[in-house]
Amino acid sequence: MDTERDKDREMLTRAATLRAPLARAGRLAASNGMGYLVFGALTVLLSLSTDAADLVAIAVGVTLLYVGSAARRLGPRLADGDAAAARALARNELVLLAAISIYCLLMATVVRATSAELDDTLKSVGYNFDMAGLARATYAVMFVVTLLYQGGLARHFRRQVPRAEEYVAEIPEWARETVATLPS
Repeated sequence: MDTERDKDREMLTRAATLRAPLARAGRLAASNGMGYLVFGALTVLLSLSTDAADLVAIAVGVTLLYVGSAARRLGPRLADGDAAAARALARNELVLLAAISIYCLLMATVVRATSAELDDTLKSVGYNFDMAGLARATYAVMFVVTLLYQGGLARHFRRQVPRAEEYVAEIPEWARETVATLPS
């Protein structure tokens, strides 16, 4: 009897150990997802509020909304050991990386980020800034930050796939269910 209890205790300890990094990654996905939803909604609303809607910014906002809602849905699944959720989270981060990168590339090369009216106003009050160069630099920095952040998150979520597979393969369902009910 004590041998069975000890085996169960060892199994629950192993389950908790394997689930801990998955639960952290799931919470990260869910919290990032909420941020993406907020910024996506703000991006779409601000893009629509201008005289000429910025279609590329609207596309980035819609991508943020999609990735955010998916992250909120997939985070808990990852915490429960769903390797497909980890793959989807990594893929979605790469989709977001692509959308923001295209936006930055367009804003730095093709689209004029500042108006001639703004340049004239600044020159009339004595400021002789290269606003176009400043805008290009801003979008270049935004691209680098996006590359590091979204690329890093994609790598992080992709690294959870073997952990999730190991968790499901090694731990019986009763132990996974028990550990999932514990506060993390």
